[in-house]
Amino acid sequence: MACACLGPLRTAASIVRALLFAFSIASLGGCGTSDDDFAKVVVGTWGSREVAPDDVIVESQFTLLPGGRVNWQGELRMLVPADFYLPDRPNYEVRNGRLVYYFTASGKWAVRDGYLHTKIESSTLPSLMPVGFAAAWKLKEVTSKEMIYVSAANGRTRVEVRKQ
Repeated sequence: MACACLGPLRTAASIVRALLFAFSIASLGGCGTSDDDFAKVVVGTWGSREVAPDDVIVESQFTLLPGGRVNWQGELRMLVPADFYLPDRPNYEVRNGRLVYYFTASGKWAVRDGYLHTKIESSTLPSLMPVGFAAAWKLKEVTSKEMIYVSAANGRTRVEVRKQ
């Protein structure tokens, strides 16, 4: 029965990767801003919620730490049949008709040439966030409340919200 969820899981993997790296990059942006300026202003915790057309929901946040470390955490929720069964596992559960994956990851980040670069070094859900996965995002603007960036993966502009 778990095989029925592979399609949404692949969709969710794409969303999670895009979100995690978009968060990282969005925090650095603006015209005429140096990489060092961006690197200072993006430090902090950012979050978002994304709903895919197949109703897969990804809620995540990431924290860019001084010194170039990044930590992600979140959950991915997808609809499952009412009789769906999954043995107890530490990183997921079935709740309210959805299979919920809880994930964490960590890695490194840097700002170079106006892009936020991230790379995953450890992950509790490697099918969605594989170790070694790297991405870069063009930073447009970073304020005390928002980070605006353009996804290198699909060219879409995203806005991330700073968490307090």
